[in-house]
Amino acid sequence: MTADRIAFHRWACVGFLAVLALVAVGLSAPAHAAASAPSIQAASSSAYPPIQHSVKGPSIVGEALKAEYNLTASGGPALAANGTTVGFIDFNVTLSGTNVTSASVDPPTGVLLNGSVILTFTAPNLSEVVTMHIKLTSSYNTTNETTNFTQSIQIVPPYVLTGTLVAGPTAVTGFNMTVTLDGTPVGVVKVPTIQANSTYTFTYDYVPVSLAPGWHTIAVSLTPEHGLVEFKGGVQQISLDFYIAGAPPDYALDVGIGIAAFAGAVFIWGAVVAARRRGRRAR
Repeated sequence: MTADRIAFHRWACVGFLAVLALVAVGLSAPAHAAASAPSIQAASSSAYPPIQHSVKGPSIVGEALKAEYNLTASGGPALAANGTTVGFIDFNVTLSGTNVTSASVDPPTGVLLNGSVILTFTAPNLSEVVTMHIKLTSSYNTTNETTNFTQSIQIVPPYVLTGTLVAGPTAVTGFNMTVTLDGTPVGVVKVPTIQANSTYTFTYDYVPVSLAPGWHTIAVSLTPEHGLVEFKGGVQQISLDFYIAGAPPDYALDVGIGIAAFAGAVFIWGAVVAARRRGRRAR
């Protein structure tokens, strides 16, 4: 082999190795970039905890009555990863339903102080389902995160117990009357001071929750205040009876049993007729 051929082979090997090196660099660069991208995204998404929220209050409210709901929230950009509050959480509450013109929430908007706020809900004056739409926005500087959730409230007509208290010749200081449902305390009527020979009319709205079907009684008694004040008419107790209807009967099972019995009767009748025909042919 001549010196020129040896030199040619050497340069060819060098060129081939250079091409291999370039290909290896080109293949490894995208793979490295792809591997590093998720770590950057994970770091940004873990900069603050997710927004956690809850609203606690009655699921059933009487028509035109008021109820309180405790709205709490934390997390989002307003809360640093170490748990320190660095921003604010705003809330916005709206209502929807068949007719919510007489319903309201107070306050409807604002900032959660110490992560909570008490919402006063005034129910509409008709029976329906009202949906409370709650929007929370957690923010810090120019970073914001928003979440939405709902709370359903069943509006029902309350049972109203009303009465008039009559004071004697001596003034009566304020006191509380215990309201019972079937003998079990369920509420309190606060009576203010009643001047001598004066009257005071009160009402108590009872909203039924998970009552068994049948008759029930709500009552209030003046036994602890006997001799100082009485109900109009001279009685010491007033009460209201009301009836809770049971679920309507389920006729689907009866219909199914009837259909099955009819089908069985038809099958037996058909078997008997077929047997008689076979008997006649055999003769």
